[in-house]
Amino acid sequence: MRFERLRDNCVFAFVPELEPVWGAISLLSGETVHTLCTEIYGTEQIVAWKRKYNFLFETYTVIAKHFNVNMLDYLLEMPPENISLDSLQKTVLAESAVDFVWRQMSLDYFCKDANKEILEKAMTDDAVLDEAYGWIADHCESFLAFSAFVRQSRRFISEFFSLARDMQTLELEAALEKQTSKIERMYQSVCQGAKTDDLLLFSQEMMGKTFRNRGPYSEFVFLPSYLIPLKACRFFDMDGDNKRQILFLTLRQISRDREDKVKALKAIADPTRYQILTILAQEGPMRGMDIAKKVSVATSTISHHMEQMKDCGLVTEEPVKNSKYYGLSKQSAKVLLDEIAKDFEIE
Repeated sequence: MRFERLRDNCVFAFVPELEPVWGAISLLSGETVHTLCTEIYGTEQIVAWKRKYNFLFETYTVIAKHFNVNMLDYLLEMPPENISLDSLQKTVLAESAVDFVWRQMSLDYFCKDANKEILEKAMTDDAVLDEAYGWIADHCESFLAFSAFVRQSRRFISEFFSLARDMQTLELEAALEKQTSKIERMYQSVCQGAKTDDLLLFSQEMMGKTFRNRGPYSEFVFLPSYLIPLKACRFFDMDGDNKRQILFLTLRQISRDREDKVKALKAIADPTRYQILTILAQEGPMRGMDIAKKVSVATSTISHHMEQMKDCGLVTEEPVKNSKYYGLSKQSAKVLLDEIAKDFEIE
């Protein structure tokens, strides 16, 4: 682990132990952003993991489609210098099953009648479980997946971290070793950013978006990652004792090939999606339900549109308390327009 405090409220860290966690998330998500796991471990090994952790893969595929299932959020509860795979797992397991499910699914965001007392009863009472599923039935198509996640959350956690540990291999170590120069370049960038008075503005520039939640934060932590299935990912806590922001940034070279550009242009060509992007550009990050009202479509339809635009990098997603806020990735949009201008030889 590399850990450097650049100033009282700014930390740079590279934690190789977290790479298998991002790798597991990428695999569970279907490697939709990159195929580095397949390249590092091979197709045969990944098929074997899918058989070994069938419960985890099937449950995650359904639940994470609509809910913020990301155990890296628990990093906010530990000092940056103490981050490790063991400490992360212990922190997750220290939370009760009810609190874990409540936190990961943000049930009160989807239904004002949702409460933890009913959720706790749903752990053992089938009739109450049916009631709890009613909170999110319009968003989660599988009662069985919901039931499995609620009642077998400890198995879900156990299999998730077992998969991550299985992915701690010499092959991964060798792949990370090749990223040394990129890590150093990112370190230099963060060192420059640490000299500024506005670390939030620097964070926005690094992530390429305008944040909905703007703190104030007492500490900013910057972590490069190779296997993260995103360009960047931000975690923050405004209600707890540790009002810090953790920002993961990809070490991969982000560039669009012809297929990527065509995919993005197809996404923009849809009238509803173009309208959504225009609204986000003019009004800033918004919740899915608020976007749905603006364009007069069902919330479930908005979810479909946002997935299409997230896949091609035009839209960012940020959890704020129990809500998801979507925003226009102006940096990605600018890169797309610049590349099109270059392709068409437009000066």
